[in-house]
Amino acid sequence: MACIVQKFGGTSVATLERIKHVAELIAEAHTTKRVAVVVSAMAGVTNKFVEYAQNLGSFEGDADYDSVVSSGELVTAGLLAITLKNMGFKSRSYAGWQIPIETSSNYGSAVIQSVNPTNLERDLHEGIIPVVCGFQGISSENRITTLGRGGSDLTAVAVSDALKADLCEIYSDVDGVYTVDPNLYPQACRIDKIHYNEMKEMAALGAKVLQEQSVDYAMKKNVRIRVASSFVENKGTIISSDLTDRKFSGLAITQNLSQFKIIHELESHLPIIELLEQYFIRCEVLKVSNGKFSILVDRTKIPLMQGILSKESCILNVKREMIRKNFSRISVIGSGFTQCDREKLISVLRKAKIEVFCCSIRENGINLVVLTENLLKSIDILHKSCGLRE
Repeated sequence: MACIVQKFGGTSVATLERIKHVAELIAEAHTTKRVAVVVSAMAGVTNKFVEYAQNLGSFEGDADYDSVVSSGELVTAGLLAITLKNMGFKSRSYAGWQIPIETSSNYGSAVIQSVNPTNLERDLHEGIIPVVCGFQGISSENRITTLGRGGSDLTAVAVSDALKADLCEIYSDVDGVYTVDPNLYPQACRIDKIHYNEMKEMAALGAKVLQEQSVDYAMKKNVRIRVASSFVENKGTIISSDLTDRKFSGLAITQNLSQFKIIHELESHLPIIELLEQYFIRCEVLKVSNGKFSILVDRTKIPLMQGILSKESCILNVKREMIRKNFSRISVIGSGFTQCDREKLISVLRKAKIEVFCCSIRENGINLVVLTENLLKSIDILHKSCGLRE
């Protein structure tokens, strides 16, 4: 019998009624497959716990912060297991440490080191539906850890790998991966299938469908993923190692970029950029001069970035600049990009009198930085120019 892992995000389990609906989806899959489940906290709960902790002066990097912000998953897992049992199925909930999911001690952004599948395999063999708390792990110091924002995706992929599951299904309120965020651009089109590399780039550069670390883990372990909606029945989007013949896959958007000046003692600024990327902090370099450089960083990553750089003796100062302009980054995702592609994209924006403040080529993307006031117009122009319409 095939084995699948089903992960349900916060909006899918936001109320008791939605938890009952999720239980019905699990029950339907359970008739023909062995099913393990991973859940997030109910929508809004983690944000509230983050607010509580931060109001008391606790932030990412503090082990007790992780204990607080990870507790919402315990409630969801317990409620879903209770619902399944009320429907006549055998089920039980697991905290991350009960699996165990062993991680590094980077509290707030821990890295999974191993997943022991023994308990889950026993449950599946006995017809029990295990419901695992996403986002959680256990460190070598015997403390609860969390896997960063969206970490339940990573839990689901890691559990899928440990169980050698045939498919990892990620359910949320979106019915797949789109060429651009449909909330920003209603003309966006759903993508039937996408390669790991392109999905990782989209996740890294603003697409919120999947956590970047989860795609990276899936690519290394060759875990096949299906992204679908728990509210609408369709095929969703398959993420795998299968290649496609398209040059452009989509646009990833990052809004609310803040500018920083970093003063350092190194011969080059590149080691600092590489250090930040190890923690999945992507930045655009605006200006470089001897011993200092200016970057744009996603505001949500600022506390983590400052914490990382404060530990480095070679960093003298991280100064937030006075900003008169609000920047956004549009990342054109695809493969085989050249300097010619870069110039073409800049040209179509400039013809529309949109200034491009920074443009860089990555392995699977071209990043363009514009003023946020020009974001929607830029999306429309690039979506058409790249042939992303159906």
